[in-house]
Amino acid sequence: TGHMKEAQFPFAVALAALAVDRKAAYPVFDAAAETPFEGVPQSVLATAIGYHQFEGMALVNAA
Repeated sequence: TGHMKEAQFPFAVALAALAVDRKAAYPVFDAAAETPFEGVPQSVLATAIGYHQFEGMALVNAA
């Protein structure tokens, strides 16, 4: 079975691929505490930390 944290990883990779493909970073969640990324993302790191086991990361680069 697994935990939602494990299932989140493919979603994180998909969001990273969309950001690189669309050449636009995602907006900040809290404008008072975060600075928006102003550049064009050439690579995005998607990470995951499992509940019982499994840790992973994928670096998505522009082609």
